[in-house]
Amino acid sequence: MKNLNPRNSIAALFVAVGFGLPVAAQDAFGPILFTNVNVFDGVSEALIENANVVVTDNLITAVSTEQLAVAGGRVIDGGGRTLMPGMIEGHAHVMLHTDPVQLLISQDTFEQGARAAKRANDYLMSGFTTVRDMGGNCFGVKKAIDADVFSGSRIYCGGAGIGQTSGHGDFRMPSDGHPVLDGPEFGGSANRYKHTLIADGADDVRRTVRELLFRGASHIKILAGGGVTSFTDPLQAAQYTQEELKAAVEEATRYGTYVTVHAQLNNSVSNALDAGVRVIEHGLVLEEDTVKRMKELGVLYSPQAFLPLQDVSGNPQFQAPIQQAKLAMVAEGTRNAFALAQKYDLKILWGTDVFGNDAIFENFTQEFAFRDEFWSPIEQMRQVTGNNGEMLALSGLKNPYPDGALGVVKPGAYADIILVKGDPSKDIKILMDAKNNIDFIMKNGVIYKNTIE
Repeated sequence: MKNLNPRNSIAALFVAVGFGLPVAAQDAFGPILFTNVNVFDGVSEALIENANVVVTDNLITAVSTEQLAVAGGRVIDGGGRTLMPGMIEGHAHVMLHTDPVQLLISQDTFEQGARAAKRANDYLMSGFTTVRDMGGNCFGVKKAIDADVFSGSRIYCGGAGIGQTSGHGDFRMPSDGHPVLDGPEFGGSANRYKHTLIADGADDVRRTVRELLFRGASHIKILAGGGVTSFTDPLQAAQYTQEELKAAVEEATRYGTYVTVHAQLNNSVSNALDAGVRVIEHGLVLEEDTVKRMKELGVLYSPQAFLPLQDVSGNPQFQAPIQQAKLAMVAEGTRNAFALAQKYDLKILWGTDVFGNDAIFENFTQEFAFRDEFWSPIEQMRQVTGNNGEMLALSGLKNPYPDGALGVVKPGAYADIILVKGDPSKDIKILMDAKNNIDFIMKNGVIYKNTIE
């Protein structure tokens, strides 16, 4: 990687304290022509061999197998590498960057923001130019990245997950009060720092959705069923009434965006479908009739493979016995859920739900290896690019990046591009090692890594 210098004093501070964020990436001067590349466009079933791609400013302006030229521009010979869209992490937790207890007990918002900035940069340098954050007060980090204070992936920020009292998002300690019954200052740090928000009743749900939309949420996440991480709710418990779920969907729809739900078991997924939810997160214990309905309704499916299918006893994210018992239940249903999704040809998204410290995060690309049992390399490539880009576009009027498409290589798309050594359409595990196999990373027309030249 080129030696990159800080652009301003704030960025210099981040570097000085050890984050090492590459904030002064190489800005393009004039158009860039990529030659001698095999292009995966994010949607097709085969690579476009020996192609040429032109980037002008922050957009892709040409893709062709014919010879192209750019006046006054720059030519980068890809050397037969695979050129593909910057990857998209569809279920990220940028704000959940350390042990959850440590995060809630001992970190103030300034430390949380600084650590989240590093996590966003780690994603970018892994070839993931966009992440959809699925629970946390990430608005400030997103704004700082967009303002070029430091480098990191684009963030589609939904803000806090919304959950009911005693539900999956209720991460209060036993000594905490209730944010409504006792006052916000007694409602626990998860609620205070906006990792999750407790809302009960349709009116309260509406108010909370509106507040998140005001803060800049691109989507709304509702916690509609029991969770593995949480301690006080049974995994089998469907959460929120139809009236409450429909209130969230109505408010999001009026603002031109969508609701996605945390829902592990069939009952909570079915309730969400009844309410008009557009995306299902997890959904790893499903019945056939529910999957068939998902297909008929055009609902997108965002499952994970790495978290449930790794050895339950050794999963570092879930060490408490109650968590491991819940995870075992999810793991038992996962393969059947995937088989049903394939039978009904659901639109599959790619996301990991990985959270925790750097040692845990370093394994997030294991998702590629665990999905390799179920989906071909080209299917996974579509999931992590074009499919996820289609999901991001559901943000509609609340889309923070409305000037181009993401997850595709085509004229008019954002110039989010990576160049990969080898052919991931034959071996998807190539994408697991960005340090050695991803030689070039561009986001929004700006180069953040270039070991080709």
